[in-house]
Amino acid sequence: MVYFSLCVLIFFALIGLFQVCRGIVQALSKSKDDKEIILIEPICKHQENAEYLLRNAAWKVMWMGRFAPDKVICLDCNMDNETKKVCKLVCRDYPFMDIYTKEQMHERIESLT
Repeated sequence: MVYFSLCVLIFFALIGLFQVCRGIVQALSKSKDDKEIILIEPICKHQENAEYLLRNAAWKVMWMGRFAPDKVICLDCNMDNETKKVCKLVCRDYPFMDIYTKEQMHERIESLT
């Protein structure tokens, strides 16, 4: 029993050490000149798993650390009304998530060039 407890303790200590090293590397690798990273989630027509897709993208933003996307865009590719309502409700829950039409996305890309 003592050896098992010691192994568990060492395991969690190694995970903690790994997280500290990861944080240091992330802090050193991000510069002030880095561009905004955007994750685009295209949703087309009637998508049964639209909420899952958007919440999964939000989870990535919240848990990936410094390498996570800064913004999530739900790209409206001719969504039906029900799917659009679901997407709007999910986007309201996260300040970094927005719904864009194809035209808005095109304008955003044009503004970068």
